[in-house]
Amino acid sequence: MGELSGYLFLVMEMQTAPPSQPMWEIPLTPAPDRLTVWRASTPWQTVRSMLGLVIVCFFIAQISVLVVAGYIDGDMNGTIGPFDPMFTFLGGICLSPCLLLFFYLRRPKLTHTVQAYPDDGGSNLHALSGGMVVKSPGATKVQHHLFRSTAPLEMPRPLHLWLLFVLGVGISTVCLLPLTLLGANVWTLLLALLVVLPAWLIGFATPVFAWWSITSRHFGIHIARRDAEWMLAAGMLSTVPAIIINSVVSPILIGFVGLDPFTTGTLGEGLILFVSAPVGEELCKALAVLALSHLIISPKHGFYVGSTVGLGFALVENASYISMALAGDYSSISYFFTATLRGLSSIPGHAMWTGLSGYAIGCWLSRGNTLPSISGTAYLSDDAEANWVLYDKKGAVIEQSSWATVPSPQMVKWLGKHQKHAWQMPQTISIGLMMAIAGHALWNGSSWGVGMILIDNTSGLAIVLQLAWLVLMVLILWFCILRWLPTIVLSPKE
Repeated sequence: MGELSGYLFLVMEMQTAPPSQPMWEIPLTPAPDRLTVWRASTPWQTVRSMLGLVIVCFFIAQISVLVVAGYIDGDMNGTIGPFDPMFTFLGGICLSPCLLLFFYLRRPKLTHTVQAYPDDGGSNLHALSGGMVVKSPGATKVQHHLFRSTAPLEMPRPLHLWLLFVLGVGISTVCLLPLTLLGANVWTLLLALLVVLPAWLIGFATPVFAWWSITSRHFGIHIARRDAEWMLAAGMLSTVPAIIINSVVSPILIGFVGLDPFTTGTLGEGLILFVSAPVGEELCKALAVLALSHLIISPKHGFYVGSTVGLGFALVENASYISMALAGDYSSISYFFTATLRGLSSIPGHAMWTGLSGYAIGCWLSRGNTLPSISGTAYLSDDAEANWVLYDKKGAVIEQSSWATVPSPQMVKWLGKHQKHAWQMPQTISIGLMMAIAGHALWNGSSWGVGMILIDNTSGLAIVLQLAWLVLMVLILWFCILRWLPTIVLSPKE
């Protein structure tokens, strides 16, 4: 059974019906207006379901590159040809189960509610589907309904997720350190193998969920869990065309002008990093936001959709970077710095850049513009208007502050300190997209440029300078975020 709803004073038991007592068979009926649904609070369920989905999307993104490369550049050397249909065929075979699993995981979630009303003309036993019955101490009438779940998004507290990240990365780094210091032997390899999977999961996923929890719990956005999960999933799927652009299309275009896109330290590599990646990735993420335009009812909602799409993109991208860090030399050190720096910079950066595009799209939609959407058409029935009441393990009702429609007091107090210096947000899609691309390009390009300046310097000073530049870029990123967020969250028009 799904969630149960009904009157608190009525005691209901779900049990197998005694054969000697008559029962009334109750058919399913449409959900009534203003239905109240009681449901156990499960804040970690979203994390678990999205964690499984991102692993599937990770393989979809990697395999899709091979499928497309077989049509365009079979040996992936930056030139058109040779065409390799077998490459594409085998890639398609490997891709098919991943796609099937993706759609299975994203199948609509249904809620089954049962309501019993005191009625002198009713019965004590009511048969439901699945061989179950409702038994009540007095005569009742029973209704039960099946509808698509509109349960509110629940997320664990950000503090809990950040503690998991800090402890997980710290313990994983310590466990990987013997392999770095002592080299490979039976014990160091065994310890590394035991820790590598949880290290990977915690390193790439936990900071994304922590940032998502902050925006979901403190920005004053009320959103259904299924819609929020689709935002994150859309961001994951947007990595597919972005990776194809960066791995197949852009190298061919750069090769046309006589540059080498694959050799480290060349201008061709730089063009991939500070032109192809920002343009391709931000365009793909913006298209994902446009596909979710039916969920955007204000510029602030546009920012939330955009930032969540950006976090979904960062999930898949981060999984790749953490994998490379764990597989490379000095895995403990590279894992620690990769997980930490990306958790504090690249992940919120993706959310912020796509949030700029999303806010601009929200402004465009608020001016009366619309896009075609499958929602509200004959293909999908209207959702039931359900009032969700969540309760904890002890049965106590949980306050609805976690999905309130106003920013949390903590967020208002924190952003209020920066409101006087707040910057205006982009009002048009073109400006929002250009700002997102420019910010992304500045991040990638400056990091690449500093690396090129110090490429021949192998001293410890060069490493310190590169780390110092990364710290400076993180501070600049957060300076910009703190200038934009007051306009987004505290604006009276939102």
